Amino acid sequence: MMKSKQVTAVTFILFILCISSCRQSPKEGKEEEKPKTVTTSPYPSMSNEEITNLFSITDKVDMIFYNLPMSINQDDAKSAKNTVLYISPAPALMNAPCKALGRLSWISKGAIVKEADIYCDQGCQYFIFMTDNKPVASNAMSESGVVFFNQILSQAAQQRPK
Repeated sequence: MMKSKQVTAVTFILFILCISSCRQSPKEGKEEEKPKTVTTSPYPSMSNEEITNLFSITDKVDMIFYNLPMSINQDDAKSAKNTVLYISPAPALMNAPCKALGRLSWISKGAIVKEADIYCDQGCQYFIFMTDNKPVASNAMSESGVVFFNQILSQAAQQRPK
């Protein structure tokens, strides 16, 4: 009879351990899935040399925002060149549900020399460079770029009717 109680107690303990370990496994699996949503871009990054060249030739910039009641044109070469500094040489880290904020066009001598879609949202801070409306490269956005575009979003929010 004593052995019967011991076997029952051991069986009960094993049962509790089994149930508790089964409950922890799904939680661990979910925690591991979160980092998988952030991936490096499938497109190559623009090199430091390409970014430097873009800086040297840019004299104007146009920014057209897809869902904001504004656009920005910078005709001052110094301000236009400053937008090139928003491009980090680091590769872009992408999240699947990100949407482009708008299109940034760098202009030299009246011609568009480089275009990029702007991504500036929580977890989405990068540029995807386009040629003939097709993605060809991507780079992370620098901290100064994030600050700039967040200011634009803030200004746009203040202009919207409440």
